[in-house]
Formats: sequence, C-alpha cells, structure tokens
Amino acid sequence: MNKPTHIYRHIFKNFLTPEKTPPLARYAPETVYVLAVSGAAASGKTMFCRHMVDFLADRGVSAVHVPLDGYLLDRKIRDRRGLSGYDPRSSDMSKMIAQMKTLIYEGKSIDLPVYNHKTGSHDSPRRIQHARTILLDGIMSMQSEIRTRFPNLSIFFTSDDIVIRGLRLLVDMEERGYTVFEALKHSDEEFISYNKWISPQIEFADLKIWVNKNRALSILDQ
Repeated sequence: MNKPTHIYRHIFKNFLTPEKTPPLARYAPETVYVLAVSGAAASGKTMFCRHMVDFLADRGVSAVHVPLDGYLLDRKIRDRRGLSGYDPRSSDMSKMIAQMKTLIYEGKSIDLPVYNHKTGSHDSPRRIQHARTILLDGIMSMQSEIRTRFPNLSIFFTSDDIVIRGLRLLVDMEERGYTVFEALKHSDEEFISYNKWISPQIEFADLKIWVNKNRALSILDQ
C-alpha cells in the first residue's frame, strides 16, 4: 500500500486540533488524541497507522501505534472454543481495557502483548511509550467496550463484500500459511462473523475510508 498522504493531510487539517476533536475529560494531561482504526481484516489498517505515525512525527506531533491484535487469545484456544477472531470473546478484553487505562488515562507506558499470526501464539511483549496521539489499530478498537471508553476519533475501513473476502483470502495464504481450500473455508466463516461483529461499527465512524482491491485508499463522502 502506497502512503495515502492525502488522507493523512485531511485528518491532520480537519480533525487534529483540540477545538475540533477535544480530549476526553478522563484523559491524562499529556493525551490529546486517541484514534480507533477498525474495519475488515487485511484491509491495510496496520500499514496505515504506521505511516500516519511517521506523518505526524514529521509535523512535530508525537504518536504511537498500538496494535490490539496482541490481546487475541492463542489460536488453539479460539479453535477449541469455536471463536472467530472477529468475536470480542476471542480477545482478552479485561487486559486490553486495563492496559489502555494505564496508557491513555494515566499517561504511563505499557508492555503490549504481541500476537504472531503465523504461529497463532504470542511473542515477547513490546514496550509502548505514551505519546500525545495514540492510534488503536484493530477490529476491537471500535467494539463498545473500547469505543465508549477511549477514542475521541474513529476511522473505519470498508469496501465491497468481494474485496473484503478476497483480501482476507490472500492474507490467510500468504501470511498465515493456509492452503487454498483452508483459506476458502476460513474466508466463508470469517465473512459471516465480520458481518455480525465488525460491519455494524461503521455507524460510529467519524471518517470512513474506502479500500479497493489493490488496497488503495480514498475518503468516502461523509
């Protein structure tokens, strides 16, 4: 995915001022913006967040990327319980909320869990330092337990059904080692869960971003 600089400029100009996006009263004094970036898996959210951190840094705004995939339960546990990764029960929500309170409300650093999508288990935690702007990256960032507590700006990645399914299929094969048949079965199952748990989040988005089959991004009319 090429850097969508036009979208970063739009967000910077139209959202990232305290007057347009005031910090929540419960934030630490050092916390100004908390962005929730959600949408379908494999739609480019993580690369978008990483590039946005660099864009903001170039403009003197400190920012940190917080991938919420780290709170996923190990794949073996999810499979045993019959849980899709889109289901909030597939993540350790209690730990997520507790650590986000530490980072956002108290302005302190955290040891973020790191989920390895290839192995389906966790690697060593990564130290996350507090910053003025915090980007919560992941499908849980706009679940009600998180959305109602932390972000003051929400962004949702969306597309046609066929693109959402196709991108998931590619990621399952290229990054997670699935066979074609495993990926097709998984894509069908996950699309049902996506429509149940994630797609409805779009109604809460302050900004909607359209993703095409090549992961090129554009802003949807508000």
